This record gives sequence, structure tokens and C-alpha cells, in this order.
Amino acid sequence: MQQPVAKQFIELKGLPLMWWTLRRFREALGEELDVTLVLFPGLFREFESLEQRHGPAGVNRIVEGGEERWHSVANGLQGLPDTGLVAVHDAVRPFASVATIRRCFAAAKLHGSAVPTVPLKDSVRELRGETSQALNRAALRAVQTPQCFDLKELKAAYDRGFRAEFTDDASVFESAGHAIHLVEGDLENIKITTPEDLLVAQAFLTRD
Repeated sequence: MQQPVAKQFIELKGLPLMWWTLRRFREALGEELDVTLVLFPGLFREFESLEQRHGPAGVNRIVEGGEERWHSVANGLQGLPDTGLVAVHDAVRPFASVATIRRCFAAAKLHGSAVPTVPLKDSVRELRGETSQALNRAALRAVQTPQCFDLKELKAAYDRGFRAEFTDDASVFESAGHAIHLVEGDLENIKITTPEDLLVAQAFLTRD
């Protein structure tokens, strides 16, 4: 990101990126929102400093992250109840719409899982050794967060252990034999991972 701070702490329009993310969830869920922040241990002090400067982020508890995403989510799940719904969301996706967040929770309540997706804009090709083959993009979807699940079933899925092929929570849930229910995502629900993404984020905030 070519920045001196962690991605989720980059300031946009006077607030750290993660503050904007949590504002969307607070708007969508109100007082029902209960947030577990999974954070690299070396960032705890920086987070405390940012809260002193910008006010509370709206986090109920902080736990240490792990080596991979899987380990971080597993750590976050440990302190949660055994029943209910849980959403796993990237702190650097600050523009998930209120409608998308609510849609995910509503679908997970009915189906046990809800994963937001959007159609692909670009043509895609699958690499096959020295060659490649075009894929039908109409049959493919880009996966976003928040990914919502029945809490008891997601915990049980994580209890089965880590596998290197896990890429997100949906893949962990699916490996335990559960179906993944897809819901409509949001094209503005971008993940900010490059300097170019920051320019888009600034444009979104200026528009709002």
C-alpha cells in the first residue's frame, strides 16, 4: 500500500479506514451489533492511540490474529456464544451497503449461510500449463464479505482444523458438508488493497 501504517488504519476524510467500515455495520444492525476485532498483536497499541484521537471505533473486544486468515477467524470465534449468527468481514471493505449487510444476515438466518457475490466484469482465462483456456464468466462470481453463518455450524467447521486450500470462511464451511447460499453483493463493496483502491475510496467518500 506504500503507507507507513496498517491498511485498516489508513486515514480517509479524517477517520481511519476501519472506522468507516464499522459505521456501516452500526447503521445496518444498530444496538444488536457486537464486534470482535481480530488484530495483529503488534497493532494493539496503535489501535488504542487511534481511539484516543478519533473516539471509540465501536469494538466490543480485541483478540490476537494468527498466522493465516483461518487462524485469525478461529481465534475470533473462540470468545463468541455457541448459538446465533456471525458475520466475518474484512476491515478494509468500508463500503458494504446497509442493504447488503442486512441481506446477508437475513439469508443466513434462513439458510445457515450467506455469501455476497457479484458478476465478473472482465473476461477470465484458466491457466493450464503452458496454455490457457477461456472460461464462461457468466457462470462465475466474485466473492465478497460479510460472509454470514450459523454460529454453531461455523464453529464446528473450524474445529475440524486448518487446510492450506481454505481461502475464506465459505470454503471452511463448505468443507464441513454445508451448502453455501449466495446472495446479491454490491459493486461498491471493494476491498482496499492497492494505492489505486485508495483513490476509488476517496472518490466514494467525497461523493457521500
